[in-house]
Amino acid sequence: MKRDIQISVLGIQNTGSEPEAILTKTTGTYCFENGFYKIQYCELDENGTATDDLLFLLETEMRLSKSGSIAGQFLFIPGKKTTADYLMPFGKITFEVETEFYHLDVKEDELNVQLKYRLYTGNQLFSVNTLTIQICEDGFGLINKTRRNHL
Repeated sequence: MKRDIQISVLGIQNTGSEPEAILTKTTGTYCFENGFYKIQYCELDENGTATDDLLFLLETEMRLSKSGSIAGQFLFIPGKKTTADYLMPFGKITFEVETEFYHLDVKEDELNVQLKYRLYTGNQLFSVNTLTIQICEDGFGLINKTRRNHL
């Protein structure tokens, strides 16, 4: 069963100069199926262009798919390197994604994600990044309500 949620995503990217922080607060949908949490939401860039995001959260990994003005699929597994093709308005960039830290905290009324990772392109460090994601339902009991519906 899908539920309406509030989602807050704080991303901090450090490309070697001054770190840049981007905070996205929006609404979306949430469901728990086949052992993972599925979160869908839309984000707007500074020009008002939309990107649809789909998160799959498991205890051991996080998957992020983006489609729209920016597109790509990222897989974050602590201690592993994965590859992602990132399509931007100016072209495609292939990144090697090295996940340093990932933690999913499941509470009765919210989900919290902490993620730290590095992006490499052409064997060169591109950026060091952190993501902090908070997901909660309008109201309380996001996790318990959803689990009860699946028992």
